[in-house]
Amino acid sequence: MTVGRGAGGIWAVVPVKPFGLAKQRLAPALGAEARARLARAMLEDVLAALRQARQHSDALAGTLIVSAEPATEELARAFGAERLAEAEAIGLNAALERAAQHLMGRGAAGLLVLPGDLPGLSGSEVVRLIGAHPAGRAVSLVAAHDGQGTNALLATPPDAIGFSFGPGSLAAHRAAARAAGMAAFVHEAGALPGIGFDVDAPDDLARLGGLSGPSHTRAALAAGASPPGGA
Repeated sequence: MTVGRGAGGIWAVVPVKPFGLAKQRLAPALGAEARARLARAMLEDVLAALRQARQHSDALAGTLIVSAEPATEELARAFGAERLAEAEAIGLNAALERAAQHLMGRGAAGLLVLPGDLPGLSGSEVVRLIGAHPAGRAVSLVAAHDGQGTNALLATPPDAIGFSFGPGSLAAHRAAARAAGMAAFVHEAGALPGIGFDVDAPDDLARLGGLSGPSHTRAALAAGASPPGGA
């Protein structure tokens, strides 16, 4: 299906690991079922924020979920997104390269990579990030709260640089932009706190209790996707 305001704009790309394999680093605090439930809930909050961004601004043309997780087909329909299905999980960077080529083939102007574990993401932050992005060939990055990772990567065009998500990815993406003859515009995590906060380690779970307002993540926590003693 066609979503957003035309294929030629900036698309959000959300790579999603199969829920049963997600958030392995949380195993000391959460069992397998709770981790899968939390991963799905955080993804739903990300998709809701992206839907809000599309509804209230022309900045975002659409949302593309890249995943081998079957449940993301239903979630794509529910949140007005599209799904680029994978037969099997091929790894984050390979999946993003595939998404970039898919969007290049559709004439998209750019892509905004956002992980599915940003429970505090808001549509207004997405619009702000896109609005601050310079015209032409460029890369914008949002640092993770540890200052080392990349929690958002906005590239125009979609294949402006290769993807290097993983340990030390912020420095790797900045270097890739320099090698391609572009400056990388970096936003610190505190400037866009909803984008800057991702949930990877058990210590991150304590911060989920500070989420404001109703959310899928809060509902999941209330249903039992919380560490012993509460989040």
